Amino acid sequence: MPTFFRCIAIIYLVSAGFLAALADPPAETNTAVAPASGTAPSAPGDTFWTQDRITGDFGGLRPQLSKDGLTIGLDFLGQGIDNFAGGIREGTIAAYLLDLKVSLAVETSGTLYLDLQDHGGPDPSQNLAGDVQKFSDMNASPFFRVAELWYEQTLLNNTWRLKLGKIDANDEFSIVDNASLFLNSSAPISPTIVDFPTYPVTELGINLFYTPNDWYYASFGAFDNTHGDKLLDFTGADQKDQFPAGGVFLIGETGLKWTNLGSWQADGNLRVGGWGETGTLKKLNGGDKQGTAGFYTIVNQTLWKPDWNASETRGIRAFLVYAETPGDVSLFDRHFGTGVTWTGLSADRPNDVIGFGPEYVNLSDRAGLPKPFELAMEAFYQYQVAPWAAVQPDLQYICHPGGIYSDAVVGTLQIAVHF
Repeated sequence: MPTFFRCIAIIYLVSAGFLAALADPPAETNTAVAPASGTAPSAPGDTFWTQDRITGDFGGLRPQLSKDGLTIGLDFLGQGIDNFAGGIREGTIAAYLLDLKVSLAVETSGTLYLDLQDHGGPDPSQNLAGDVQKFSDMNASPFFRVAELWYEQTLLNNTWRLKLGKIDANDEFSIVDNASLFLNSSAPISPTIVDFPTYPVTELGINLFYTPNDWYYASFGAFDNTHGDKLLDFTGADQKDQFPAGGVFLIGETGLKWTNLGSWQADGNLRVGGWGETGTLKKLNGGDKQGTAGFYTIVNQTLWKPDWNASETRGIRAFLVYAETPGDVSLFDRHFGTGVTWTGLSADRPNDVIGFGPEYVNLSDRAGLPKPFELAMEAFYQYQVAPWAAVQPDLQYICHPGGIYSDAVVGTLQIAVHF
């Protein structure tokens, strides 16, 4: 227990220094937020520094295609990573992800979607820090693949939605909205979910969603895991830690959403989910087990805005995650994560985001590791260069990487560009 509190103290000191150094970025007016892939094209009259994508509207072609229901976006993510101390070894590596997304609206209230990904660079955790939570969200060896290919149909006045195809489950389940900018993989996805079909491995599935009103929803998904991670993968090695023999991955989630708490216009949501893997899995201490299961609880909440109205994007937002699963086939039997982000810390930089948060996983005693937990503390600052580009320095202090290695200090510089 003293070691745990010592790690907490060191992490807070390191992160506090990092945040303090970045808390007053250079004054510069920038009023647009970098869009996600597949967003609407730039508005007429936008200049190079105000358009949504660096390539603009292609002489009016992009807006015309959007009117016809076709949206195309290409995103680039690049990371330069330096492990300053601890872990497997000190050193630097680089990685990138090219992500092409194509969406076609169908007249029958349907959508056809394609996501093609090209990833280069070694797995940062396996080569530097040795952590099992994966401090970088590019936690994969090189690949080129169809990440998603699905058809979606809305039914009965949009109260029901059906999705079929190769799907990234984290686009629909276990979403931690306020953790999307954190680089540590445990922030947006709990590592306790065994064989979760999301990056870098997606699977064939069927999803069904029920949304009768603005404040309640329920969803269910079933995924085929018998293809390993090779379905529509053109190049690349196996990415899974576990390869269940047969069976399916099942997940269900329900939750509440709100935009007002009395006169307090604070958006938030509560998600509660349960999952099960029916295939045969390898136990940590030897032998096989037929299936496993677990649950998760997620809370997202806006805590403060300088102006309490729905259109205000500046503000302080937080998230809280707790998840459990048996520790017989999963290295992680409990996960606790939380974090806070502040968008528009400076009025002169209303779209920059600063964030800080810890991710704790309890390591199963059946794995026989020297240390019983791994704890990562992360701090970042996202500097919005233009609507089509952002630069994000990130610092993480990792206690007991993999339950084996000495504490690691890892810095990452991420560049995001929307084409």
